Amino acid sequence: MEFSVRIAPALRSLALTIGLGSLAACASSGGANLSTVAPNPDPRVGLRAGLMNAAEAAWNLRVVSKTPPPEQFAGITNSDLAFTGQYAIQGNYNGFQVWDISNPAKPTLKVGFVCPASQSDVSVYKNLLFVSGEGMGGRLDCGKEGVHDSVSASRLRGIRIFDISDITHPKYIANVQTCRGSHTHTVVIDPNDKDNVYVYVSGSAPVRSPSELPGCVAAPPDSNPNSALFRIEVIKVPLAHPEQAAIVSSPRIFSGLAAPPKHGETPEDIAASAKEAADWRAKGGFTAKMGEIEYVLEAEYTKPMLDSVVKARGGRPGGTPTAADSAGVREAIQTMTNAMMAPPPGTVNGVRPGPSQCHDITVYPAIGLAGGACGGYGLLLDIRDVANPKRMDAVSDSNFSYWHSATFNNDGTKLLFSDEWGGGGQPKCRATDKHEWGADAIFTLVDNRMTFQSYYKMSAPQTPFENCVAHNGSLIPIPGRDVMVQAWY
Repeated sequence: MEFSVRIAPALRSLALTIGLGSLAACASSGGANLSTVAPNPDPRVGLRAGLMNAAEAAWNLRVVSKTPPPEQFAGITNSDLAFTGQYAIQGNYNGFQVWDISNPAKPTLKVGFVCPASQSDVSVYKNLLFVSGEGMGGRLDCGKEGVHDSVSASRLRGIRIFDISDITHPKYIANVQTCRGSHTHTVVIDPNDKDNVYVYVSGSAPVRSPSELPGCVAAPPDSNPNSALFRIEVIKVPLAHPEQAAIVSSPRIFSGLAAPPKHGETPEDIAASAKEAADWRAKGGFTAKMGEIEYVLEAEYTKPMLDSVVKARGGRPGGTPTAADSAGVREAIQTMTNAMMAPPPGTVNGVRPGPSQCHDITVYPAIGLAGGACGGYGLLLDIRDVANPKRMDAVSDSNFSYWHSATFNNDGTKLLFSDEWGGGGQPKCRATDKHEWGADAIFTLVDNRMTFQSYYKMSAPQTPFENCVAHNGSLIPIPGRDVMVQAWY
């Protein structure tokens, strides 16, 4: 299935859209409008951009409803969806929304819970809702004012836990703080433990100060065995007392992996990033050079640094930074970036270590396996001991830029990984982009080893103003077939 919506670059937050696939089309129209041949000419060419009124093109799909978000979530990035009964829970950088989708043609909003934090990735298990927080501005009290100090007792970086027994009145009952926050998380059921549920936490942010969270260590493991790098966190949640949730292990599933080779950037991307960075700097913005690309840094990341510098020289809180303040922060950012990109001390022959975190982990408890999409590698994990996952296999591919997500087929004999080349915010399906870059890679699983089989990349007419990258997918369990629905945005 393919579905394309053109979105203006600055307007990448979509309303809740619920689509029905070909089975629904067959039921309503007898299949008369279905076709295995792609439309020609391609109706995706020249689609109008827009936030709520973007033009659409669909092939063997029909949209049954489009519901705009409430005002406090409009224009804010959405993250993920979780489902429970007749409800869809929509994560958003400003919190989450609960929609009643019992009538797909007319979803109704039951709750708009404002609780800012990126990404607000959401999962549900029974009466519990789990929400990820990683950004520097998330607050323990869900306040909208953010956190402006570099070290603060008010900051939330980790997992929020809500009791949704009454889903119309979610109750914030606990949080579990982690050293690198939670970019994503995965709820894991242990078939042998009915009293607890587990959460695998993937945090990709820098390690927070031990002054903010005791025990956080930014040094690499060979310098300090308690390092918060090169590990994931496992949270145990007692179902009878979820407020007692706590980290029970920090498995080092990346040990011994070296950084794999990667392809460079296209000439078009190098030139475009240089122009964007120059324009941003001219407006007073901050950038960081990493390899061939100069990246624009949003104010939400740089403002806390500026505020700290102003405060350190005796300026008033929230005061306007001077030119010297800004220059110092620019230099500090690039120094930190260079240090982050440099091989760690003691590295032999300049060989950098592999990934220090996963982006996402997909679990299949019934067969005791998990697939980890972990930056530069795809991992196969043994999760029969849920609290202590162990790596069984690891694969890398120079055609992959960023291993983003993993999906098993229903019988657990295949594993698909997606490559989020461009970070999810760039046009990566252009005619000048290789088919193998920013694609899916499909592996077979035999004797707990992964063997590459093929790539898949959605064909799309692409302009520089249209996003396209392989993103999350979900299995559709059709007996005898391997079918996945996937977002390319």
